Amino acid sequence: MGKVTNKNKKLTLWLSTLIVVIVLVLIGVSSWSNFVKFINEIFFASVLIMLVPSAVLDFRHQRWISSIEDQMPLLVRGVAESQETGMTLVRALEKVVDNKMVSGPLSKEVKQLVIEMSWGTSFEDALSNFKNRINSPIVNRFCVLVLEASRSGGTIKKVFTSTAGFMEEMKEIDRDTSAQMKPYIIVIYAAFAVFIVTAILLVNSFFAPMEGAQQIQSNLAVGGTGGFKDFFYQNMLVSALTGGLMAGKIGERRVASGMKHSILLAVLGYVIFFAAMPPNWM
Repeated sequence: MGKVTNKNKKLTLWLSTLIVVIVLVLIGVSSWSNFVKFINEIFFASVLIMLVPSAVLDFRHQRWISSIEDQMPLLVRGVAESQETGMTLVRALEKVVDNKMVSGPLSKEVKQLVIEMSWGTSFEDALSNFKNRINSPIVNRFCVLVLEASRSGGTIKKVFTSTAGFMEEMKEIDRDTSAQMKPYIIVIYAAFAVFIVTAILLVNSFFAPMEGAQQIQSNLAVGGTGGFKDFFYQNMLVSALTGGLMAGKIGERRVASGMKHSILLAVLGYVIFFAAMPPNWM
């Protein structure tokens, strides 16, 4: 678990894309017939190569963010209580870390905040740096609230005291929102399952028996059962990709969070298709 910068995310995405392009070019140049024959498998592998590294980095970064957001109410309440005893802000922050009221990545960020203020950086600048380093919605809202209250003439002590309850409310609202969005994610998975079942039934129970009916096949002009298989394989992968990204946007308000859903849907869809509706090259 650790912070992943946007630069690392972009670099990983570009490298994954470059690898996919190079592999596709090499396969196409070496054997175009094999490229066409295994086009569905190549598409499937390309989706995984592009998504898996970025999804792993995003998952690590979101765990880092969640660890900080979960402890932010403890940090704010600890600082508020320490200041009630007459401690300075720097000493209150130090006490919160020393007493292990917060731990993990947040304690490291608080230590960095204390060091900057000890070196003479103003509270506003140090808190702005803290906000920019973490770049989390909840932390950003908290920092903006504190900074605006401080700039408008309020004492920092009162700001932290009044913000402690607000932080807990924000976290609770975030949890409630995520819980309310879960049924919509289930709908996306259910729609994908319906598509899988429908495709398998159409190919195995409708198109396959018509394999010998040349007149019907020519009227459909799709290239026989093999053409339908290719169509459904490719449609499944596109549906997995778009549906997964949509699930991420709905469930976590971030499209990037949907990459794990896309990977899961693509793998499940391909395995089920492979077992129930083997590809043309088999």
